[in-house]
Amino acid sequence: MIFVEFINRLIRKEIPLIFILLIGLVLRLYKIGQAFPFDFDQEVPANAAYDFFVNHKITLVGQELSFKGFFLGPLHNWIQFVPYKFCGLLPDCIPYFYILIGLFTIIVLYLTIKVIFDSKTAFIASAIYAISFSAISFERGVNSNYFLFLSSIGLLFCLYKYFLGENKYFILGSFIAGVAVVNFNPVFIFSTIAFFITALLRAKKNLIIFISSGFAFLINYLPLVIFNFRHDNILWDNFFNFINQNAASSNYLEKSIFLFRDVSLPFFSYYLFQSGSLIFAVITLALILIGIYFLLKVGNNFYLFLPIWIIVTLLGFIPYKGWVPNYYFQQTLLPVILLVSVSIRKNILIFLAFIFIFLFINVKSSVNYNTIINYNVKKDAVNYVINDSRGETFNVYYQLPIAVNTGYSFLFKVFGGIPQEGGKNLYIFEFDEPSYNLKLKYQKVFPGKMVSVGFDKFVKIVSIKNVN
Repeated sequence: MIFVEFINRLIRKEIPLIFILLIGLVLRLYKIGQAFPFDFDQEVPANAAYDFFVNHKITLVGQELSFKGFFLGPLHNWIQFVPYKFCGLLPDCIPYFYILIGLFTIIVLYLTIKVIFDSKTAFIASAIYAISFSAISFERGVNSNYFLFLSSIGLLFCLYKYFLGENKYFILGSFIAGVAVVNFNPVFIFSTIAFFITALLRAKKNLIIFISSGFAFLINYLPLVIFNFRHDNILWDNFFNFINQNAASSNYLEKSIFLFRDVSLPFFSYYLFQSGSLIFAVITLALILIGIYFLLKVGNNFYLFLPIWIIVTLLGFIPYKGWVPNYYFQQTLLPVILLVSVSIRKNILIFLAFIFIFLFINVKSSVNYNTIINYNVKKDAVNYVINDSRGETFNVYYQLPIAVNTGYSFLFKVFGGIPQEGGKNLYIFEFDEPSYNLKLKYQKVFPGKMVSVGFDKFVKIVSIKNVN
């Protein structure tokens, strides 16, 4: 009854939010069948769910990162136990599960910004998140980085309540930061540093609260500590290897210019306008600076959190010697969206121009979206092999680009047809060559075998069988 009453009140009082949710839902459902990739990032939690429900095993670590021996915490995998259980371990429910999380994020964003700023800023900010094709793409990608935005909302709200004198929210915010750093992406540590720096700007501070907040942050590492203890300090040793290999001694000024001009600013521009070109980058920067100017005029130290957040994250990557992909700045999208929202709400002409360009570009990107490979194609390919083998043993080789050759092993397992080395039939997944050329090539490689090429849905499957 309480939930129903809340929904009724929400519908009656929050018409703008309902409007945004409907637009966001339509854009997220459109072409969802061909948008879910089911690559490496999605296969890891799928295997974790299989181990949990079938083998009754649960792991204390999540996905291994690009630096070998570095692992995330398990939360992102555990979250997906829900849709995998609901769909009988098939990935079919995953994109719809993430749509629900996306709609929930829109609601939380709108209500949070309405409390901290006002209803107009909340409407603009949540509309940007709901409509941005980049935001929708992050959601469809189904990886741990997606949850950084929701974590960011938690940090913002907790710091706001802390500046109102409610100390317990600083502890809660520290815990949320720990959840994100451990389970979603370690680079969220820069957002955590910005959170703590801004907290120091409050007039009345309490040492006990800061110490308690430190413990709240660190407690999230407990699963990794247990895993590390069980595996001869593997995580601890790899952490020091990471530090030693990625401590930079380069020109810091040159690196900072590169990160700002070539990485972060184009990323923000692309999020808003689907383009990192100079003109859109300049517009994005101008809107961010105007938003900072308006917030500085307010004179509330809490609002300094937004520019501090962006600056600390940017500076944090300067000493890092390794590659800094643009999605590392996904953690700063919330302050960027808020600064842009504050900027455009102050001038009706700027607001109208922004809305027209933003809507046109992002809705067009959603409508024109296409991909050469996705979960549906992979599922159909796996079922094609299983049906074509007719109960006989088979093996599978993948002659596919690295970006599209993952996910198949789990699908064979969950659909009940596991490839076996030395199987009676052989299937080779190919990508670019025409079917006629493939048939001729493999007839030369396997003389005396029956070679056929089928399943021409972006992936071509070469079947090699004994002649009866």
